[in-house]
Amino acid sequence: MRYLLLAAAATALFFAAYWVLMRHEKRHQMVRWYLMGTLVLSLLLPAIHLRLAVPQQHIAGNLPGIFSQASLPGMASTASTASTTATADAGSVSFAQVFLWVWLTGFAVAATLLAVRVLRLRRRMRALPCREEDGIRLTLLDDDTPAFSFGKHIVVGTKGFSDAEVQQLVGHETVHVRQGHTVDTLLCELAKAVLWFDPFVYLYARELKRVHEYIADSAMMSASYAELFYHQVSGRSYSPLANGFDYRMVHQRIAMMARHRGRSGWLKPLAAVPVAVAVLLAACSPKSSPLVGHWEYVSGTSEHVFLGDNVPYPGFTVDMGEEHLLDDLTFNADGTASFLAWNNTMEDHKFVYEPCALEWQVVGDSLLLRNERGEEVWHIQQLDDDTLVFVDSDIFTYHGGDGHQRNTYTYRRKK
Repeated sequence: MRYLLLAAAATALFFAAYWVLMRHEKRHQMVRWYLMGTLVLSLLLPAIHLRLAVPQQHIAGNLPGIFSQASLPGMASTASTASTTATADAGSVSFAQVFLWVWLTGFAVAATLLAVRVLRLRRRMRALPCREEDGIRLTLLDDDTPAFSFGKHIVVGTKGFSDAEVQQLVGHETVHVRQGHTVDTLLCELAKAVLWFDPFVYLYARELKRVHEYIADSAMMSASYAELFYHQVSGRSYSPLANGFDYRMVHQRIAMMARHRGRSGWLKPLAAVPVAVAVLLAACSPKSSPLVGHWEYVSGTSEHVFLGDNVPYPGFTVDMGEEHLLDDLTFNADGTASFLAWNNTMEDHKFVYEPCALEWQVVGDSLLLRNERGEEVWHIQQLDDDTLVFVDSDIFTYHGGDGHQRNTYTYRRKK
């Protein structure tokens, strides 16, 4: 949904720049490439998801602690409420889902109609008798079919035209073929299928067709060619996919022929630069920590080292098995985390975990977990796309002195 809205906004901004600055520009090739280039940019730029490294602002506030059983009941209530809300949300249909299904339906219809029109046009043109000249297939019909071209095939109805006028019509369509205007038209049609809800993409198609005619008129400019406009003005059109000698724009085309080229017109396409930058920045998102996501506990070890001059016990390391502090760990991009925390109790020889939440932040290689009484600092030992290993340390006292405990936890990213 975000991509489609950004693409529609891009077409609106790019087209507004064209309408204000280049609608009457006589550098037709430049205008053509501006329209084609900005249409392609409108479809591509919103799909570029660059990650911008910006400082993350963490939510401040007193979140329940996780290291005492007394703080858990309130948190469990909050988690229960959140779970109920999430369940209710899961059962409802969001606006984004409705929009997606509507768009998919419109896209399927538009794409199907486009495919049918292309196949129908190609099938009919293949059935026409033709001769090939310089790599172009030419069909002259003894009727009033309006002149048009598609791909490398030109069709001209000769009824009511002199031989010289027929040659001018063929020359006009040859310009369309040599310039590859069919490719432009098909690209516009594909853009219309993707952004079928966007009115500006239809304006793009209309203006591009107009520019195609200006280009062909400029290449064929002569007094006899100008007279051809007045010979047979009609509103006939063979196909919206084909390039034709369009009589409906006769006044605009004559006016464009008489227009003089300005000196600074080549600077006008630069108006697309700030628009492209704005769309690209809108498509970007802040770079989040690689911690962001859902993690599940895999394994853990606890290493005990006894300190002092007269140490009666050697150090030892034990496999923690199911004994770990956090499970179902979720780090959110806003600096909050939710998880199941061991509340230091056991029932039926099983550890009891309850829902909790706190704030987190990564500073260097340290993971800071904030609760209402301060911070727990855990050292990140390994962090990649799928594995998170961190350690926490503690000092304990025994009858012979002090000891050092080092716990290592390994988590795997949930798929």
